Amino acid sequence: MVPLHGKKQIWLVYLRKHNEKEGFFWSTTIKKNFSLKKKNLKKFLKDQKINNFFNNKKRKIIIEIGPGIGENLFYLADKYPKKKVIGIEPFKNGLANIADVCITNKIKNVYLFPHVFQKFIDKFKNYFFDQCYIFFPDPWPKKKHMKRRLVNYIFLNELVLRCSSKGSIFFCSDNLDYFEKVKNYANVLKKKGSKILVKSYKKTPTIVTKYHNRALKLRNNVNFLKIDKI
Repeated sequence: MVPLHGKKQIWLVYLRKHNEKEGFFWSTTIKKNFSLKKKNLKKFLKDQKINNFFNNKKRKIIIEIGPGIGENLFYLADKYPKKKVIGIEPFKNGLANIADVCITNKIKNVYLFPHVFQKFIDKFKNYFFDQCYIFFPDPWPKKKHMKRRLVNYIFLNELVLRCSSKGSIFFCSDNLDYFEKVKNYANVLKKKGSKILVKSYKKTPTIVTKYHNRALKLRNNVNFLKIDKI
C-alpha cells in the first residue's frame, strides 16, 4: 500500500539490474520523505533541457503518455540508451518517483514533462517520435464517462500524423471495450489512407508493469495493440 500525503511519505520504486532476460527487478521496500523527493523532482525538471529536442528530425525520441511510477520508462531507457525517453505525466507522485530513481541510478536519457498531453502538444507544436507507449490508461468504464477516455479517434489520428516513418504506437488495456474501440479507430484511419499496419496480441512488448500485474491478478483480459507507420 502506498502511504498518503498526510504522512508526507511515499514508496519508492528502485531499479536493480540482473542477468536474466527481463532486465530489471523492482523493489518497493524503501521509504523516502516526500518533501525530499519533491525537491529532487524540482531539481530534475530544472536541469533537463527538452525545449530543443524537436529541432533535429534525426533525433530518436520515445514518448510514454502516463508512465505512472516509471517501470516502462526505465526499461526503455536501458534498452535504447542512445534515444531520448520522455514521460508525459501530470501527477507529482509518479513524477517524484521517476526523478528520484533517475538521480539515484544516474539514468541520463529519461526526461519528464509534468503536465497533461494537451499541454505537451501546445508547447511542442512540431513534436515527433519514433515510439509512443500508452499502457493502461483510465478506461472510464461507465457509459456516461466514456467521453473522458484519453484515446479517441482524433487523439489517435494526431499520434499517427506525428509518428516518424517506420515508427510505432503501442496501446494496451485490460478493458475490452476500450481496446476494441481504439483498434477500430486505427482500422478506420487505415481505410481512410493512413499508411499504417495494425496488429493486436497478448504479450507485452516491454515488461510486466505494476498495472499489468494487477490486471493479471484480477484475471482481466489484457490486450496490446501495435500500430506501425510505413
